[in-house]
Amino acid sequence: MRVPGRGSRFARLLRTMREAVGLTQEELAARSGLSSRAIGNLERGRASPRTGSLRRIVLALGVEHAEAAALVEAANVPAAQPVKALEREVSGTGKLADSDVLLMFELVGGVDPGEWDPEVRGALLRACSGSPAAARLAGAVLAAVPELPVDELVRRLEELRPAG
Repeated sequence: MRVPGRGSRFARLLRTMREAVGLTQEELAARSGLSSRAIGNLERGRASPRTGSLRRIVLALGVEHAEAAALVEAANVPAAQPVKALEREVSGTGKLADSDVLLMFELVGGVDPGEWDPEVRGALLRACSGSPAAARLAGAVLAAVPELPVDELVRRLEELRPAG
């Protein structure tokens, strides 16, 4: 069911992004784990994405931080929902995948880890060790103290990590 005025911007943006990366609806569906019908309904504005679906679409498109943020904003999803969805989707190991940790930094911290030096990004991923709490804390620190060097944040996270 279409929600007037709500899904149209998201629908246009999703289609534009999908076409820009050279994917068909079927290919995006396969990459995201959604059905082709769901992708079509989203692009026609007949449905609004759920938080988990939105996350999977963003990852499947492989778009830059600014484009991902624009798509999330167009979907009109409250900011806390994607973070909660990430925490619910933790694997059986109780840890987030590296891509989800980086997404958590983006969602909570408003930063683009893709712009960081790969060694620094890797060190921060190791310091978080897939922990949803550590990733949320790191994102919050990045948002609250943007001038803090990332390597200093890594050092502080490592001090907080339990031994063993």
